[in-house]
Amino acid sequence: MNGSPFDATQSMSPPSGWQRNWVHYGVMVPDLPEPHRSFGVTSIVGTPGVTIFANDHAITTTPSDTAYTSSATASMTEGQFLVHSIARDCEFASDGSHLRFGEDLVIDGTYPHFTVRRTHPEVTVELEIEATDKVAHFANIPGLYRHWSLLATYRGHIDYRGERVQVQGLCTVEYAAGAGMHSVTTSTRPKLPAKFFAYNVINVDDRTQALLVEVLGPAGFPIHQAVYLRSLDGYGGVYTRGLEFRVREYESQPRRTPDGRAMRLPKSLSWQVLDDEGRDLITIDGTAGGDYSYGLGAGFVGTYDYTGTYLGRAITGRAYLEYIDCR
Repeated sequence: MNGSPFDATQSMSPPSGWQRNWVHYGVMVPDLPEPHRSFGVTSIVGTPGVTIFANDHAITTTPSDTAYTSSATASMTEGQFLVHSIARDCEFASDGSHLRFGEDLVIDGTYPHFTVRRTHPEVTVELEIEATDKVAHFANIPGLYRHWSLLATYRGHIDYRGERVQVQGLCTVEYAAGAGMHSVTTSTRPKLPAKFFAYNVINVDDRTQALLVEVLGPAGFPIHQAVYLRSLDGYGGVYTRGLEFRVREYESQPRRTPDGRAMRLPKSLSWQVLDDEGRDLITIDGTAGGDYSYGLGAGFVGTYDYTGTYLGRAITGRAYLEYIDCR
């Protein structure tokens, strides 16, 4: 339950059986120094069969044998989207304590201690992560779908152009697992029709983190809209009252995806939510960093610089953004 300590017995195992035929591993760091700006690992192991997370063009073996990963900093100019054959390229421990994606990415550890190493021709990122028991449950449908995010701290370094930069701060560790369409068919045609997805991660200060999730179905039907707040000092809560996420301006030209689609991406955006008494809780105005990279499902990952208010005080910083628009 949201607002309660994380259950440390929760599994982070890779896919196995029809009730867990796909899983998601995630690490999101929203506010790195220039030119890196942010770092993320968003991996989908197996193929869920959902429109917003479909990368069918990348499947070279079978849907269940394919791992799709977006892992980037803004300082990477290419190679942010990774596709691996699970059988040929990957090594996954049955309990999830060792996850190797080719020669590109290794995640080791069990709750609450994790290490991440991302190896890229331009940038190497190495992080040690300590997860807290502050958890946001995005979904929990027993036997079908569960998705949670842990507030965590990180420290480590980034190697870039012969220089090493030490980094530390707040991040997230995420896991999801579910029974996707490929539990019942190997065809990539049937898909659950979620059409729009936006996920924002901001560190309000050095102890507090806010997450915004918006998922829309056909005709703009709201599937999930909520802001999750948590801190090193408290379990926080979930807020939906007065929630509005709005793209104020799009980039002048749509971005082309590898499968030939055109997607408009935000140049500026805003969002806000009220507390349980109807007062302003958090307001955000953001300007995109122009650093979008493809591969978060059928869409993109990037950053924006924001100003705003939290509990009436001014805040400023950098946000991590996942954005998919298949409408």
